[in-house]
Amino acid sequence: MITTPQRKLPLQNTRRAYRTLQGWALGTLIQHGAVTECEQHGHYIDRADPDGWNRAREDAWRNPFPGATADACIAALENVMRGIGGTCPDCG
Repeated sequence: MITTPQRKLPLQNTRRAYRTLQGWALGTLIQHGAVTECEQHGHYIDRADPDGWNRAREDAWRNPFPGATADACIAALENVMRGIGGTCPDCG
């Protein structure tokens, strides 16, 4: 039986999940439950969960954003949290 060789597809480059340190920091805070999103308006809300905040800081220390130091990642987490309030501005 003669078989024809299968055509191989070129390997696709995988793109990082986050492009910026701030995007990574927000994703880390959401992942660990320190921040949620308003279901009606899409604004991010601080959950005031110290355990979520500690988990996010620990994850930033152990698994920093590629190309950044652990200290820079923790500073980015703190910077993102400064811009997030405890309530949705549109819900009032």
